[in-house]
Amino acid sequence: MNRPAQASFTRLEEIIGVAHVVTNGAEITAREVCGARPAVIVKPADAAEIAEILRFAAAERLAVIPTGSGTKLGIGSPPARYDIALDLSRMNRVLAYDPHDLTLGVEPGVRIEDLLRTLAEKKQFVPLVVPFSDRATIGGIVAANSSSPLRHAYGAVRDFCLGMEFVTGEGVQAKSGGRVVKNVTGYDLHKLLIGSLGTLAVITRVNFRTFPMPQAEGTFVASFSSPEAAFKFCGAISHSVLTPQMVEVADPGAGRLIFSGEAAARIIPMQWSVVLSAAGQPSVVERYARELGHMAGAANATNFLPIGDIEQHFVFSRIQEFPRLVLDAAPDSFIFRIGVLPTRMPFLLKELNEVAGQHRAVLATLTRASGIVFAAFVTDAGSTTPTGAIANALKEVFRVCALPENGAQAMLEWGPTEMKTSAEVVWGQSRLDFELMHRVKKSFDPHNVLAPGRFAGGI
Repeated sequence: MNRPAQASFTRLEEIIGVAHVVTNGAEITAREVCGARPAVIVKPADAAEIAEILRFAAAERLAVIPTGSGTKLGIGSPPARYDIALDLSRMNRVLAYDPHDLTLGVEPGVRIEDLLRTLAEKKQFVPLVVPFSDRATIGGIVAANSSSPLRHAYGAVRDFCLGMEFVTGEGVQAKSGGRVVKNVTGYDLHKLLIGSLGTLAVITRVNFRTFPMPQAEGTFVASFSSPEAAFKFCGAISHSVLTPQMVEVADPGAGRLIFSGEAAARIIPMQWSVVLSAAGQPSVVERYARELGHMAGAANATNFLPIGDIEQHFVFSRIQEFPRLVLDAAPDSFIFRIGVLPTRMPFLLKELNEVAGQHRAVLATLTRASGIVFAAFVTDAGSTTPTGAIANALKEVFRVCALPENGAQAMLEWGPTEMKTSAEVVWGQSRLDFELMHRVKKSFDPHNVLAPGRFAGGI
C-alpha cells in the first residue's frame, strides 16, 4: 500500500486545517475496513474541500474511502488500497426543508435518528427505517442502499430520492436530478451512486421526497405451520386491493430473535410469522384488521393477532434491527442479502435450509415480501466447523441463488473479515454486466481513487 508521506499530511492540513486532520490511533482503528486501516482521517466541511482532497489524492495515487458513523464499513469486499478516511461527520446540516412541497435536502453526515425527529415536528417522515438507526447517517444509508421494512409501500431509496450533489474521483463537483418531485432534468445519474459503497463519487447532498405521517397505524401477526402457507398468504394479499405498509416473513430462527421479550410474549416464535402493518384513517386500519383476519383464516393460519402500541413498537424496531440482532447474538454469523422474485421465495428458502443443514449451521431468515431475503447463517454453539467448510457454504449459497429457476442476486452483506478473501466471496461470480460496471467506474473515478476493490468484481 502506498502510505502517505509527511508532505501529504501537510498538504491535507493546508486544505482543511490542522484540527481536522487526524492520525490518532484510536480513531484510525475505528475507521478500519475489513482489516485495512487508513494512515490519516480528514474531516472536510463542504464539497469544495472534498473536491480539493480528491484532486490531491488522485495526483498522489492515494486511495480514499468516504465514512460517516462507520455502521456500513463492514459491507463489501476488503479494499485493495486504503490511505485516507474521508470523514463526513462535519457535514451534518439540513440544507432545505419545505413541508408544503414535501421536499428535503440534507448533507451526508446527518444522522437518520435526528432527521426523523426534525420531520416529526411537521408530522412528516422519510421511509428510511434501517439498522443501526441510533448512529446511521444519510450518506451511509444511501451508499449502502439500506433496505427498510417500509419498502413494501414506499419503495427503495431510489424511489423517493429526487437528486444528489456529489464529487467525482477526479475532484469534479456535479449534481443530478433536482430538488422537487416533478423533475425532468435528464439522466438520473445520481441513482448510480445508490448502493455503490462510495466507489463512484462522494455524496455531498441528497434530496428526498417526504411523506405525511398517517393518522393511525395497526400491526398484525399471522402465524403459519409452514413456509408454503405463509407465502401463499402473502401472495393473496398482493393480489387483493389491500396495500399494507409492511409485509415481513420471519422463519422460526428469526422469530426467536425478533419476538424475544415480554413485549412480544403473546407471539409464537416457533412458527412462520407474517408481520404486517397498515396505515391511514382509523377506519382504514379497522378494515385491514377485518380483511386480513379473514384472509389469514382462509390461508389456514394457526393464529392471527392484532398487537397493541407497545408490542407494535417493539416488534417493528426488532425487525428494523434484524442484522444487528443477529450480530449481537452471534458475531461470527454470515448474513446474505438476496434479491429474488416473490414467487420464488419458498423454493429458495428451502434450498438455503438444505445448505445450512449440510454445513452444520442454523439458518434464520427475514423476508421482505416485495423481493428481499436476509439469510443469516449461524454456526452452532461450540461447533468447530473448519474455515474451508464455511467457504464452501458461502459458495453454495451463491450457486443456489444463481440457478435459473431461482434467478436470485445475492451479496454477503455481513460476515467475518477473515472469510472475505476475494470479491467473489462477497458478491459471487462476476455478472454479465461487469464490463459496463467497469466503464461506469472509469467514467466517475478514472484514477481508481475511491474505495478501490470494495465493489463487485473488485471494482
